[in-house]
Amino acid sequence: MKKIYYIISSLLLFSLYNCSEDPLDKTPVNFFDMEYVFTDSIRAEAFVNNMLTERPDEINASYNRYEGNSMLAAASDEATHVSTNKNARYAPQKMSAGLWGPTNMRLYRSDDGVGNVGAWYRWGGYCGIRKANKVLEGLQMMNDRHAGERFRKRMEGEALFHLALSHFWLFQKWGGIPIVDKVYDDEEVIETPRASVEEIVNFILRICDEAYECFPEERYTQTHEIGRYDRGAVLALKSRVLLYAASPLYNGTGFDGQSNPLICYGNTDNKRWEKAAKAAQDLIDFGWYSLYVKNKDASLTQAKASENYASYFNYWNQSTINPEIIIVGRIRAANRNTEADNFPAGFTNAKGGTCPSQEMVDAYEMSDGTLFDWNNPEHKKNPYANRDPRFYASIIYHGATYAKFSGESNYTFDISEEGVNKRGQAATTTGYYLNKFMDYSVVNIVTNSGSVDHVWSHFRHAETYLNLAEAGNEFNGPNYMVPGAKNPITPVQALNLIRARSGMPTVEATFAKRGIELNKENLREFIRQERRIELAFEEHRFYDVRRWMTIKDGLIHGVKITKINDESNYEIVDVEKKVFDNKKHYFFPIPYKEIFVNRNLQQNPGW
Repeated sequence: MKKIYYIISSLLLFSLYNCSEDPLDKTPVNFFDMEYVFTDSIRAEAFVNNMLTERPDEINASYNRYEGNSMLAAASDEATHVSTNKNARYAPQKMSAGLWGPTNMRLYRSDDGVGNVGAWYRWGGYCGIRKANKVLEGLQMMNDRHAGERFRKRMEGEALFHLALSHFWLFQKWGGIPIVDKVYDDEEVIETPRASVEEIVNFILRICDEAYECFPEERYTQTHEIGRYDRGAVLALKSRVLLYAASPLYNGTGFDGQSNPLICYGNTDNKRWEKAAKAAQDLIDFGWYSLYVKNKDASLTQAKASENYASYFNYWNQSTINPEIIIVGRIRAANRNTEADNFPAGFTNAKGGTCPSQEMVDAYEMSDGTLFDWNNPEHKKNPYANRDPRFYASIIYHGATYAKFSGESNYTFDISEEGVNKRGQAATTTGYYLNKFMDYSVVNIVTNSGSVDHVWSHFRHAETYLNLAEAGNEFNGPNYMVPGAKNPITPVQALNLIRARSGMPTVEATFAKRGIELNKENLREFIRQERRIELAFEEHRFYDVRRWMTIKDGLIHGVKITKINDESNYEIVDVEKKVFDNKKHYFFPIPYKEIFVNRNLQQNPGW
């Protein structure tokens, strides 16, 4: 950030929207000074609500929030992006091609603000941080005459947590960043240097602890409070921050081996994994959350197991809390935006959108826990049979049949070379379309009718178990338990809970079936694959492969399907070159504009 010219009129004159179902929306009102705002509880809460509009999920009701109406998955090995505008190259394609840098590059579909690389200023950047600091400053003017203590403490907690969360979103992209914990004057030149990785991690954790003490001990149950930041959100952020801090990218001498404190700790300390495991266990012991399971049958059919996973992403009811959601995005009215942005070819209004890669498809296990293998004749003949139920909930593939799909009954996808779903500008280049997050049984994009709930989860409880599994295994192997925990579970047990929801065999049974030893090294790879599957397309993979330092330069693939005598033949084909420069692409570049106005900013290595 750093000279940020903060113009008061642009930050204090804002519109807020009123919706009885959405606690983040208020009636339009102009705020001219902080005393006017914070000597009235309604105006103060509206200011806090506006602070929350700086989150990435606020950009659009669609999950395709990146430039070109794309997902971050398209900048990773999860997918490629198909657009009907063949003459444009958008952020994910630029990043995949290595064509990004410290000059202007728009990441999101809405303007990122100053700098315009990633989200340095808006959408998880310093604009939200400034608003959080304004709230903390303004609350000093509020007393018992204006609002009760619980209300004031809740708003303080929300501002503190948003301050911590916004610093994390910046850290996730840039590593050490300037810490901004106060309000600067309108035209003040901010010349704060970047904090080290250790300093920014410690800052986020400290602010989280302060926020925790502000929030009520009980979980929110009132409609106007459900979905707001709370103590569970604080524990979730601490879990993720400590997991990142313990990971190889930060927990060592850096990707360049130079011990640069802006991108790493400079030493490797296994106890960082211990802290991360404890943070995840603390969230489990907190007792507020569980995995959302729609079908609790003792013996799950493949269809019901797939529904267990799929139904989570369209379940939101403010009177019946989804027990898995911990940090929720904007609670919007039901809509069809995500379906519209990823609508398959073969229909009117098709866009293509996020098309899963063959690498992503092949990562899904067989239903018995064994690995899919194109060299296996049975697998090659019928590659989509008997797969992990999460595959069917996430991927639209050749031959996939739906009882109802966007107004069509008993619809079967034909993604062969001559098939109806492989024609036109929106045709997939990989042979697949995205199914996760969608509900085409209700939504009809052809007629622009029907709507479903879409609530983006910044953190859900499945991640808690995955964080514990990873951190616990890295610290002390598959059977590690956090000492003193109320409900201690091992990494293996944590994974089993996630797999059980989708009807997948236990870790023990899977390893036995594959004939491999259940040890730390083998479980590490298994955990990474489980995380890849469970959190697919949820904006984790892009960062996970960087913090693990497993990302590689290379091609992603798709499948070419031809029909011969009513039989389908599958040929793996090259689709897109994913460029990764291991001298710089682990972190985002700081925009040149920001370095120009703050000479104390040091650019990330390689940029």
